[in-house]
Amino acid sequence: MKKTYLLFSALLFSTAAFSQNNNFQSKPFIESTKVFSKTNSSDRTIGNPDTTGFVNFTDFLPQFASISQTAIIYGYSGGGYVFGNNKDGLKICGQGYQNINATPVKIIAALVWFGAKQRDLQGGAASKVVVSLFDMVANKAYNTDGSGAFNNTTLNAPGPSGLAKSSVELLWDDIDTVGNNMNYLVFPTASYCLGDFAITVDASTLTAGDTVGIVSDNIGDAQELDYAFHKIGTKWIVTDQAFSVAANGGTGGLDLSIAIFAVLADATGVNEYFNGMKLNTYPNPANKTATIEYTLEKNSNKVGLIIFDKAGHKLTERVYHSQAAGNYKVEVETANFAAGTYFYQLNANGQNFTKQFVVTH
Repeated sequence: MKKTYLLFSALLFSTAAFSQNNNFQSKPFIESTKVFSKTNSSDRTIGNPDTTGFVNFTDFLPQFASISQTAIIYGYSGGGYVFGNNKDGLKICGQGYQNINATPVKIIAALVWFGAKQRDLQGGAASKVVVSLFDMVANKAYNTDGSGAFNNTTLNAPGPSGLAKSSVELLWDDIDTVGNNMNYLVFPTASYCLGDFAITVDASTLTAGDTVGIVSDNIGDAQELDYAFHKIGTKWIVTDQAFSVAANGGTGGLDLSIAIFAVLADATGVNEYFNGMKLNTYPNPANKTATIEYTLEKNSNKVGLIIFDKAGHKLTERVYHSQAAGNYKVEVETANFAAGTYFYQLNANGQNFTKQFVVTH
C-alpha cells in the first residue's frame, strides 16, 4: 500500500543491554531524519484507506507525527530494530488507538509501514510476521506513570487484552520496504471494536537471521498518550517506560507512535452513522457498474466522493461542495477497472468515511 505523502528517514538508536527488570535505558541518540510535508486532513491526497492515525485523527488518537512531522526507523545497538526484532529479543510490538467517541467500528485490515529488512542467513519460505488485532482495556500493561521508578509488578495502564480478535500472516519475502510503500494486510475475519483497540506485529516467527524494522514517528509526537507497547516475556510494557531513564520520571524515552494503522469499514447496524454519514455500495462485488449510496445526517459542506485502489491511486473524484441532509446515489462505471479490491471515501464537514468494494469480471 503506497503512502503518497510521507518521506522515509533513518535514526540510529542505542540502548543498554537487557536487564532483569526489563528496563532498556537509553543512551544518546544519533539522529538522521527527514521532515515531510503534512497537509490538512481535508486537503490531503488519499494515499491509503486508514482512518486511524493519518486520515481521521479527530476520532482516534494518537495522531502520527503530530508535532515533528517526521518519519523515523530506530536501529538497535548491536543489531536489529527497536520496532521489529533485535539482538535483545524484543520481537513483539503494538500500537493502540484511543476510540475517543467509543464509536462501534469494524476493522477489516491493517496498514504496516516496514522501513527495513535484512537476511543474514539462508532464510526460509516460511519466515513470516503475524499481525493481530486486540481490544484494549484498563490495567493490562505496565507503566511508570511518572513515578520515577520502573514498574513491572503492577498492571496500571491500558493494554492489549485477551486473545487476538483476528490475525493475518505476512511472509518475509512479501514485506515491501521500497520507498514509502505500505503493507496492506486484510484480516481473515473482520472484527467489531466498541472501544479502544490495538494492532500488534509479532516477529518471533521469523527464521533465524531474518530481521525487520517498522517505522515510527519522533519522540514527543505521542504527547504522553502511552499507546505504543512492547511484549517482554508475557508482559505488555509501555514502550516509553521501557526505554526511559527512571531518574527522569520514566517518561520521554520513546514517547512516540508506531506506524501500524487500522483500516475501518463501517459502523454497526445499531448505529449506522459514522462521522454523520451512512455509506453503502451495490452490487458488491460489482461487474460493469456499481451504485454508491450515502446518507448525510445533517446539512453538510465540503462534500466529495473519492474512489481509489489499494496502491492509493485516485481513480475518480466527485466534488459536490454543499449538500442538504438526505439520501444520495452515485453511479460508477467499473467495466474498465481491473478485477480486485477498491475503496470509496465520502468526505463531509471535514470528516470522512471509507469502505471497500470488489470488482469482478
